[in-house]
Amino acid sequence: MSNKAIKGSFRIISGKYKGKKFEFIPSDDLRPTPDRIRETLFNWLGQIVGNKNCLDIFAGTGSLGLESLSRGADKVTFVEKNSHHLKKIKEYVEKIKADKDVFIIKKDVLTWLDETNQVFDLIFVDPPFYTQLAEKVLLKIKSNSLLSSFGKIYLEVEKELDLNFLAKDWEIVKETKSGKKQYLLIKEK
Repeated sequence: MSNKAIKGSFRIISGKYKGKKFEFIPSDDLRPTPDRIRETLFNWLGQIVGNKNCLDIFAGTGSLGLESLSRGADKVTFVEKNSHHLKKIKEYVEKIKADKDVFIIKKDVLTWLDETNQVFDLIFVDPPFYTQLAEKVLLKIKSNSLLSSFGKIYLEVEKELDLNFLAKDWEIVKETKSGKKQYLLIKEK
């Protein structure tokens, strides 16, 4: 039996960094969005990623934000409180030489959402499962006016999560389910 740590990886599926591969050590709190789902998401988004200000919260590996950079996003902000995950995101950003287009913030997401006054065109929300954080995050995004008027939010949550909390303020643009997860693209009503 080898002492080498088991490694996972993901790759950029399209754009100027297409094919770039990034390795990470899998853990319970790290669930990179699979290639197939990222491809579906960016097909949903079409060309709206280019020239946009994107936010990747609960960033983990940063795969969604990195894919956005590859597809022409002007700027991506990664927010993650895990130091190890942030260190890896910094390494990935350096690997593709995208430092000037990226802000990497080590902070609790809910705290940061109350502190920022930036407005984003595309927000990736992939919170830890079974924490009820999706509803809290969306409430903060709405109440702090962090989404641009034509902005969209990508939401990745556990399959059995009751989404009734979306009904008042959010419209589901696209949705799909796969395995133990559900994936949604939403916008403000």
